[in-house]
Amino acid sequence: MLLVDAEPGGQAALAAALAEAGFEVLLVSGALAALEALADGGMAPQMVIASVELPDGDGFSLCGQVRADPRTAHLPVVLLAKREEDFHRDLAGGVGADDYLAQPADARDVVALARLKAGRCTGDASFDANTEQLPLTDVSRALLAGVRSGRVVMSEGQGWFAFRHGLVVDAVFNGERGSLAFRRMLCFGGGDYALVLGPELHKGSFSMDRPYLCETVLQGLERFDALRARGLPLASRLTVDFARLAEVLASLPEDVGEVVRLFDGRRTLRAMLLECPFPEAVSYEASTRLFALGVLVPACLVEERERARCGATVPGFFEPEPSVEAVPVDAEGARAPAPRVDGAVEPFTLVGSTQPPVILDFPKKSPGVPSVAGGADVAVRSDDAGV
Repeated sequence: MLLVDAEPGGQAALAAALAEAGFEVLLVSGALAALEALADGGMAPQMVIASVELPDGDGFSLCGQVRADPRTAHLPVVLLAKREEDFHRDLAGGVGADDYLAQPADARDVVALARLKAGRCTGDASFDANTEQLPLTDVSRALLAGVRSGRVVMSEGQGWFAFRHGLVVDAVFNGERGSLAFRRMLCFGGGDYALVLGPELHKGSFSMDRPYLCETVLQGLERFDALRARGLPLASRLTVDFARLAEVLASLPEDVGEVVRLFDGRRTLRAMLLECPFPEAVSYEASTRLFALGVLVPACLVEERERARCGATVPGFFEPEPSVEAVPVDAEGARAPAPRVDGAVEPFTLVGSTQPPVILDFPKKSPGVPSVAGGADVAVRSDDAGV
């Protein structure tokens, strides 16, 4: 990677992020030094990342000179601007830049673009990637930081999302369309995908910018990932213990029925999260809370109960066994029975063998806020971050 930046601080931070991602970085501080490095008889870099403001020129002129040289014309060039001007986007497109990011650019966005484009030809319109190497959260954040348009298409017809000039404008996933589909793709989409660059001219079904993606949607996904690392397996098949539900029903939020009704012993937890109208982090935390209270139980327990009572073979519903033990703890961290004060059940702590505890509690619906079940796309903007 050839990194052209005159500011030592920004240069060092970006170079460190690229090096940590596995790239070798050549640092230069001006346009002339960059052209000398490119004219050297050694191996050409796989990508050029240049600041727009340089002491001996500018990044736009440098990009034009890179394109004019047949030996370097194929190199991807990403321009970083410390101050965004209205004409910058048009100028970046005019000189053939592959993308333009306004600084302070997030180093993670630059690394994501480098993983997509390094070693490719500048005219390529399609890039293949995998969620193990480049998660959808990283690529979506990077694409919204830039100025290009196109869509990300998941393999095997899982779904896609379209972006245009820094906005996500449409998404389809698991039979849903809109912002709910986009959020669930970030949660559950996996495997190979393709980034296809090109004009997105259709109107779209919603509009989401990068600040909202980072400050609301991705924060909710971070909470979901934390629960997923220490909570119930997504392959769990749970059913309802109605006797226990009757005991604690008075202490539960009124909307808990939207969660409980989806557990029939046959759906996996993943299928339930995809069907539930609430944001994924909220649904996952509510499910774990209900499991800790004993309202949700593994379907295999019901199977054993029915087998003992009827003496018949009952199909198994639960694979695999839960990976954690849900127990209440006292102030010193020791196991203790769940305290009940005036009929209320205190919050539980989910205790794993090696992970720190996660305090679980239900979200409380604010007065005057319409129920999430009334429309997923309407409520997503207020609940995306979870609790």
